[in-house]
Amino acid sequence: MNTRTLCSIAAALLCTSSLVAGESDWGSRVSAAKAIADAGERTDAMLQLVREALAPHEVRLSGTKHPDHVHPEDNEAAPVINFDPRLQEKRSAPSRSGGATRSLRNNFGYYFSRDGRGYVVLGPAALDSRSPIFTVLAAEHELFHALHHVGDPRPLEDRELEAWSEMFVRYFHQVHPFRQRWAPMLAYYEEAAKEERKKAIERLAAYYRDPPSSSEEADSGLREAFRNWFEQRKTSDGSSMLVRDLEAALPAM
Repeated sequence: MNTRTLCSIAAALLCTSSLVAGESDWGSRVSAAKAIADAGERTDAMLQLVREALAPHEVRLSGTKHPDHVHPEDNEAAPVINFDPRLQEKRSAPSRSGGATRSLRNNFGYYFSRDGRGYVVLGPAALDSRSPIFTVLAAEHELFHALHHVGDPRPLEDRELEAWSEMFVRYFHQVHPFRQRWAPMLAYYEEAAKEERKKAIERLAAYYRDPPSSSEEADSGLREAFRNWFEQRKTSDGSSMLVRDLEAALPAM
């Protein structure tokens, strides 16, 4: 697929949020919001920043019926984005069968499904002081799961690789200035099925060959950024299966 068409109709709303990525005071406002002592005021300030980053997408505050774990009763289904100020203090949504839950302490966002509907919840970690583009990336990553993976029987690694490689081709050019390693994509690639790895490599190679830019000059700059990222990965992640396979797919890079 031509990378210029990669933003889905639902994701297109989030793509417009990148326009705010250059705001010089974003970092100070994020830090100030997270430092507010009063829990209610802190939540209001963080929610406002999430809404700003994701505008015009609908963002709502999660409910409080279930203080210990995420639950559909406290959230609305996608494409609504929910913000839970206590996400990292909770556990994952329990299944109807009563299966084990897990801590969400390290999550910037969380996706789950119930009765055929996908849900997206962001937490305070999705507010990165570097740029609102990371809030957009967090939201779109989870939204991709919610819109494409409800009922998907493939293993977690396959679905995560698909989501992360898709986020790469949508947002690499915007997050590259922050020298992102894209570590989750590298890690999930190692465990994904052969066919899923093949699709990911094809997706990344197509992005390099046909960048989502509006001019030849911009295309050249993006390819140079891609090559820089790849050379860094060869230096620090040379044993990565993705690095080896991508080099084979783009021998003239």
